[in-house]
Amino acid sequence: MRTSDAGGATIHGTSGKGTTSSRNRISEKSYTLIVVRRTYVPSPGTGGKLLALVKQASEEMANAGFGKPRILRTTFGDHGTLITEQPWESLAEYDASRDRVRATPAITGVFEQIYPLLAATHNTEVLTEVE
Repeated sequence: MRTSDAGGATIHGTSGKGTTSSRNRISEKSYTLIVVRRTYVPSPGTGGKLLALVKQASEEMANAGFGKPRILRTTFGDHGTLITEQPWESLAEYDASRDRVRATPAITGVFEQIYPLLAATHNTEVLTEVE
């Protein structure tokens, strides 16, 4: 069982690496505590441009020192829907990154181009690893 301080909340997860706490964190990077999943549904006719911009945003995040999000596209469901998944060690780490992302023009400039292409605002989920 793994425990992490997440800005006042406590998150538990099983890493398969033994028991640890926020005072005694596992130094290996072989686990993911949370995954932030974002879902983008394009307006009709904008899927190709949306994909190119989401790829660009992913590259800019990596260039700025953040984990590079994985990009998925739905095969069934809403046409052209893109899903990104980005691992983080803790909810606190993800929360701290949000201000840094907003202060990075290379990233925000791409998202300013993404938002007008969406049928509705993107959906963000935070998933906790359980195994």
